[in-house]
Amino acid sequence: MDMHMSPRVLIRTLQMALGGSDVVCDIVVRIALPERDPVTGGDFRVLVEIGGFDELYSRHVHGVDELQAFLAGCWLVPQILNALAPPGARLTWLGEDDLGFGASPAAAIPA
Repeated sequence: MDMHMSPRVLIRTLQMALGGSDVVCDIVVRIALPERDPVTGGDFRVLVEIGGFDELYSRHVHGVDELQAFLAGCWLVPQILNALAPPGARLTWLGEDDLGFGASPAAAIPA
């Protein structure tokens, strides 16, 4: 399925610069809008896809409601990117290190 054609997918394109090189490539993050999990008794899920590395990363992220599933997907993206990016790579969005996916849920709670 071509995710670019679906209006139910949010897309963000990041840039990845490889350390010690002038090579810059696009990393495309797609987060589908929440849907009911088809598993009996399931809650909600979003499909997270990340392209631009050697292999496409694709995984459903779950939540008890639509908002939790979507926020969990957004929170998970930077964690996945850190695991997929080669050592020394720098990921940016609009020229900034903040990739714009929000903070960890725990970081949002004041102490």
